[in-house]
Amino acid sequence: MAVTTLKALHNYLKLLENPSELKRRLPVSNNPRTLKEGLLETSRLVGVEEAVFKDAQTVAALIGTQRFVMIWGEPSVTDHVARVFDNSRVLLTGLLTGQSYEYATVGQGGAMAAPSPGSEATTAWAQPGVEPEARLGSLKPVLAGNTPLTCRLFRAVFEHMLGFMPLSSAQQGNISLVNELTGSKEHSRSFLSTALFLLGTEVDRDHLMSFMMQEGLFGMPIFEHMLQNRDYCDAFYAFRRLERAFIGSPATEETQLRNRLDKFNAQFGGKAYAAKILEADEQVKAKIDAYHAAADLLEALALTPWSLSLNNAIAAASSNSIRSVKTIARHFERFADGQEARPQANQEIADHLLAFARQFSADSKPV
Repeated sequence: MAVTTLKALHNYLKLLENPSELKRRLPVSNNPRTLKEGLLETSRLVGVEEAVFKDAQTVAALIGTQRFVMIWGEPSVTDHVARVFDNSRVLLTGLLTGQSYEYATVGQGGAMAAPSPGSEATTAWAQPGVEPEARLGSLKPVLAGNTPLTCRLFRAVFEHMLGFMPLSSAQQGNISLVNELTGSKEHSRSFLSTALFLLGTEVDRDHLMSFMMQEGLFGMPIFEHMLQNRDYCDAFYAFRRLERAFIGSPATEETQLRNRLDKFNAQFGGKAYAAKILEADEQVKAKIDAYHAAADLLEALALTPWSLSLNNAIAAASSNSIRSVKTIARHFERFADGQEARPQANQEIADHLLAFARQFSADSKPV
């Protein structure tokens, strides 16, 4: 059976840096889909039961728990989230839908195309003990039937679009955001790096980072494209602020936040955090919202190559992620109180994340 390699995956994902080819693969219809319709179409794209994409946990994996609410058993979102969700679905459809693919591995129950006579792959196919390299023409072989991986890729695309197309400047129409973002070299490079990071982990985790370094898909330029000129206030704080009208007791809020951050750290092998997180025993909703928004941001960035810095930071000390949450939350809270304008808060957060990436991605140096 042919095997999918990092090289084959990278060659296919270069589609993200070819706007004309990518747009050619996008759906021609310009009719926006509702969230419900989009969820059903996504389930059909990757060949899983529709009920899976109706489940609240799946919706949360796609767009984050803070951005939707279940009402009478159905997920409900704002118009802005619905629009960004639909644009993300459009882009995922373009990536998944290829005209043809040769020798590629496929999902459960699928078949594999045979090599054409006389091709180089035919020679490799015929050699005992040599597995031919997959030549991907679609991501369906990689994502088919794999709901968790599909959700991670979708969420990464969704977060990128939401952060770079805030409420104040988002356009109407389901393809306008895709066209604008995929037409930018910086955005395309960031998309490519993140997609290769997520999918490459499934294909060849051991050699992924060396391959990404070789292809120039990991390093400070990528972090700059990913983190700078982004609206964190709209994409994260605004949704926590509008999530609930009242908060619980200080003890309840402290416990919930601590459990959440301890669970997050545990994913990277970190230990529970012993010290108190919230500094004052007072019910200040803006502070609680800011802390949860900061945790939301780290969870979203954990889907990108930035997470390698996070992994190194938590390996050094579990408190590093908590310190980062506190730093980000402080800017969200200052923004809520009117002490920092939105551009300043966004820039301060971006600068912190960029410095975090530099500090914890750098090779260790002897003192």
